[in-house]
Amino acid sequence: MIKVVENMHKVYLADNSFSGHHKVYLDSLLAIDSTIDISIETKFNQDKININYYLDRYKFINNITSMIEGPNNSLILHLLYIDNLYTNPVFPSFLKNHTIIGTLHHYPQNKIKMKLLKIFSRKITLIIVHSEYIKNILKKNGISNVEVVHYPSFYEYEMISDKYAIKKDLGIPTDKIVLSALGGTRSDKGLDILLESFKYIPDDIKRKVLLNIVGKEETYNEEFINEKIKNYGINSRIYLDFVSDEDFISNVLISDFIILPYRKFFTGNSGPMTESIRNNIPVIGPDYGNLGYLINKYNLGYTFDVEDPISLATTITNGIENKNRDFKSKYSEYISVEKFKESYKNLYKGLAK
Repeated sequence: MIKVVENMHKVYLADNSFSGHHKVYLDSLLAIDSTIDISIETKFNQDKININYYLDRYKFINNITSMIEGPNNSLILHLLYIDNLYTNPVFPSFLKNHTIIGTLHHYPQNKIKMKLLKIFSRKITLIIVHSEYIKNILKKNGISNVEVVHYPSFYEYEMISDKYAIKKDLGIPTDKIVLSALGGTRSDKGLDILLESFKYIPDDIKRKVLLNIVGKEETYNEEFINEKIKNYGINSRIYLDFVSDEDFISNVLISDFIILPYRKFFTGNSGPMTESIRNNIPVIGPDYGNLGYLINKYNLGYTFDVEDPISLATTITNGIENKNRDFKSKYSEYISVEKFKESYKNLYKGLAK
């Protein structure tokens, strides 16, 4: 439970989206005393050669700040998702006297974006990231005003049956080892790499496995997935659509491994990995970037050579052959919602001094 902070500055929270994790992130911060929601749902133009790309972002900042009340020295503006803001080099000059912080969810993928983030960082007070690895990347690139708040598990597992009851309800044989790939089938999440890896997994291992693919159909469609499943003889369960929170965490709980076949250009934290940590489920992810850093440092599972289906096949085989290995990690202590809110509360309090 968050305690009331006496004489705390007002903290204005702003995002341009209420979908998915955006909403639960915002709602959690609104539980902190003195926070005020000024979010405006806004669809930004994505074409960088179109003037509206820059105007959309400028207008968004203009619109949210028009709702701020009080003297500049008694408020904090928290931009909850600066990933789609820092690429606009034109930032309203009237904000320079405000205390502004921004949460960055993915670090820049190239030098141009990193330079833009560096420019942006000079215009605000503080950048929040969700991993020490990302903080270190930014510091190496000359961005020093960075702090870490670990990304939590927002889900309530108390309302869900246990693993074996869920398996029974879904008609999944209890002897099957469930490998889950959860989330949208975007290119950066590498579902094609995972499917290709089954070409190199021994048949005796494949017979033990059920590949559980659940998430919104995006880059890789059902036809593509089914063709690979047929070609490589994969036992599978596929559901390509949005799922409720209850269905998502049910799919987490039935998993023996969470597979993260992500490509190099995925540079943030992984929601499915966070849930696996909370439930002591081993992950199999790339030995690269933020995910590789977390998996290796905190004993979260196994790593493979990024974007390499043969290496992934070897790692899956090794994981199954050592299925009873314990992966309980101290990192689970960092990802409670209460810890998340407490970290932000202390951060706001420190900035208000």
